[in-house]
Amino acid sequence: MPSHRDPPLTVDEIVATTLTLTAEVGLDALTMRAVATALEVTATALYHHVASKDALVELVLDAVVEGVDTPHADLSWDQWLIEYHDGLWNRLRAYRGLARHLLERPSTRAGAAVRRTTVEMLTAKGFEERDALLAAATFHTYLLGRLAVDAFPEEIARSHEPSWRSQGLVAGDYTAHGLQVIIAGLRFLYGTPAAQRHSH
Repeated sequence: MPSHRDPPLTVDEIVATTLTLTAEVGLDALTMRAVATALEVTATALYHHVASKDALVELVLDAVVEGVDTPHADLSWDQWLIEYHDGLWNRLRAYRGLARHLLERPSTRAGAAVRRTTVEMLTAKGFEERDALLAAATFHTYLLGRLAVDAFPEEIARSHEPSWRSQGLVAGDYTAHGLQVIIAGLRFLYGTPAAQRHSH
């Protein structure tokens, strides 16, 4: 295996290759050796750019979340949440294991970015900051928890859970229903935020 490359190895190239491998095998099966092999470099060369697998996963999570389009600010807060949720859902579910990593390690930069973006939107729409923080945390935890569960349908199928397949339900049905329940709960608790009342 070559000890150097032309052109030189870059962090962006490492992240792009890791995304491809994660989509193929999932985060749990991903190894630094596999990434090095795919890049045709030594493991030592890889560690020269990225200190550990955890550090690499942080970079990958940043890339995944940054790839999600932020919904237009003119949308109502509830429609914004639906569109942002769908964007995150579609992006994260392509990389099995990333959502569970975000759920288990909420202090990641990517997780903080999702919550911050959500809080900023809610406060701009008239939510009190405390209420926005609680709502964003609920939204974030539900999304990641649902994705973490849905990444391993074979385990659910072997469990004692009620048979969802017999009802024609798919993962997206649970997710959409849960999000609607969260939105209905926010409406019940906080009514119409001040900014939206003043715009009518």
